[in-house]
Amino acid sequence: MFNPYPYQLDLINRARQSMAAGHQSVLLVSPAGSGKSVVIAEIARLVVAKGGHVMFTVHRKELVDQIRETFQQDGIDLKHTTIMTVGRIKNRLGKLPRPSLIITDETHHALAKTYRTIYDYYHDVPRLGFTATPWRLSGKGFKDVYDDLIEGPTVPWLIDHHYLAPFTMYGYQADQSMLKRSSTGDFTSSSMDEFAKRIIYGDVVKTWQDKAQGQKTIIYCHAIWFSEKIAQAFCDAGIAAVHADSHTPAKEREQIMSDFKAGKIKVLCNVDLVSEGFNVPDCACVVMLRPTQSLVLYIQQAMRSMRYRPHKQAIIIDQVSNFERFGLPNADREWTLEDRIKKKRGHGDSSGPAVRTCMECYAVIPASCTKCPICGRKIEVEKQSIKIEKQAELVELKNFQPTRVNYLVTKKPSELSTPAELREYAKAKGYKPGWVWYQMKARGWAK
Repeated sequence: MFNPYPYQLDLINRARQSMAAGHQSVLLVSPAGSGKSVVIAEIARLVVAKGGHVMFTVHRKELVDQIRETFQQDGIDLKHTTIMTVGRIKNRLGKLPRPSLIITDETHHALAKTYRTIYDYYHDVPRLGFTATPWRLSGKGFKDVYDDLIEGPTVPWLIDHHYLAPFTMYGYQADQSMLKRSSTGDFTSSSMDEFAKRIIYGDVVKTWQDKAQGQKTIIYCHAIWFSEKIAQAFCDAGIAAVHADSHTPAKEREQIMSDFKAGKIKVLCNVDLVSEGFNVPDCACVVMLRPTQSLVLYIQQAMRSMRYRPHKQAIIIDQVSNFERFGLPNADREWTLEDRIKKKRGHGDSSGPAVRTCMECYAVIPASCTKCPICGRKIEVEKQSIKIEKQAELVELKNFQPTRVNYLVTKKPSELSTPAELREYAKAKGYKPGWVWYQMKARGWAK
């Protein structure tokens, strides 16, 4: 049996309290690497111990295998559980034992039709959903699927209390003008192909040697051809590297994962294989070579190196400028069941505080820093001018970097921290243009 950490027990207790209060479907949010599997297993153990039957579902077979192993480690009798992918459960509706609780992992996928079919069939069965990022590219919220949201500890808290490893992030400002968005909201494969052709493979290897030499590393790529070329570039430099993807034969993939965990392979290049639910406790570095508009994908990939180990300093290398859209992985983010404010197409979705890149060491740091915490370089804070709608007059901002933040309508005006937020808040609320100017003047941001 597991011995959950206090914050995990707190999450379990709050979920039970929510259901006791009458909520039928509860969404639990806890950061990547915080041990959601332990929380899931403990909840399942409690239900089974009282004679109940737990149905666990997720979208990928690898995650099914992992949670089955986790349940066994927690002493759960698997005869009282149904552990399957969402597709298999849908195809067996009416043939499976009736559950007393449905648990969905990586539930940011739960708006898909297959999930909804299962939920509608078991409409009177309580449900729990787990995710690190309740966020969808479409902007659609989760209030049609869940009626309560419970948040676990924040990333900064987990780092401060030694449950996640501290990290250093290095970023490079890349020209993304050729990237085009598809109907799904993320970049098209063809435009990412063109973007990838501009990446010099030798520079990727050199950067890794400079920032993370010898560290066990996962590299995220957008396409098989690109991932294979990156792996070959590392091999040519005498570094043990391999490529794997969902089309890699199962036995070969299992051997690759085993060799990577054992340290026989130093660099694992992949395409959408080791993001959700993939647990490599001793992975110390990730390299992002796949540009994305998805906050979910960004967080999953960026934090993959942050599993805790004493004295570990995780390294995140972003060579495709995702950090410019989403900020640092430890940024405070507000989660909600509501829909997000739609952004204009092509503007992206900046979901974290403004950041900048130190031009000396390329560390990604908060825009408010006047000195790089990594190399010590002094950073001049640029003054920026923007145009306010009232009388079209120019206003000089003092030490601000514009940022866009999701869910502004859920905030109070006093909680808005930049002029960009004020303008977007006013637009969402239908306020007159003068409201922004008076708010800025009252805060001393405008002359």
